[in-house]
Amino acid sequence: MNLQEHPTRIKNDIEDQSLQLLSLIKDSLVVIGGWGVRAHAQKKHGRYTLDIDAVADEKGVQTTKNILSSEGLSCRSKDWGFQFHTPYKPSFPLNKQERELVLPELRVEISGPRITELQTDHYFEFNLTDYDRKKICFHSLDRVLFIHVPPVADLTAVKLGLPADYKNIFDSIVLLQLTSIEDVISAIKRNDSWDEMVLRRIPKYIGRLHNKNSLVHRIAVDAHIDIKKSEKKLRDIQNILRTTQ
Repeated sequence: MNLQEHPTRIKNDIEDQSLQLLSLIKDSLVVIGGWGVRAHAQKKHGRYTLDIDAVADEKGVQTTKNILSSEGLSCRSKDWGFQFHTPYKPSFPLNKQERELVLPELRVEISGPRITELQTDHYFEFNLTDYDRKKICFHSLDRVLFIHVPPVADLTAVKLGLPADYKNIFDSIVLLQLTSIEDVISAIKRNDSWDEMVLRRIPKYIGRLHNKNSLVHRIAVDAHIDIKKSEKKLRDIQNILRTTQ
């Protein structure tokens, strides 16, 4: 779901409710996905995020299942792990226009530390003991949440190998401003043949970022990201991986 199209107060409320859920389980997980990017980039992460994506060991997964089940969330088993979900219920009365919106679920998606590309044997594995402790601020509450997130180069590396939707592209170029290409290459090379996944995705990343009519281009411009520099970094990563395969 594209939260960008919702009113700001609903987007803020969805994020705050997601953070309330995350506050219950944060010690058992390493947070990846959009919330991991937010933790590293803070205000530079100029997009809203819905799902909480995280990795954990077997004990962490079980602890999370127990906590979220006790909070009334339902659980779906997935090929990659578990998805916990509950309908989003606004914390304020909706106006007439807002009542016509299709409101999302709040979701927590948790798997083991190895992220596998389902159609191949390629994978990226997070180190559950090598993480940074970063803060995230609520929108409407005077409260800060500290969470565990992968090092920025690792999070960038995995993002570059994921499908070329606007969220993954935007998150990648935000993270590339916070780390070096050399560290990202090193993280990619540590993980099976993840370089093949990155090489498959980068041309699409560049094309969609370059397209002025694309959502990711508009969000990047709104976030004051230098498009040309971002495209160059992506091409540099592509060229280095091609020469080191």
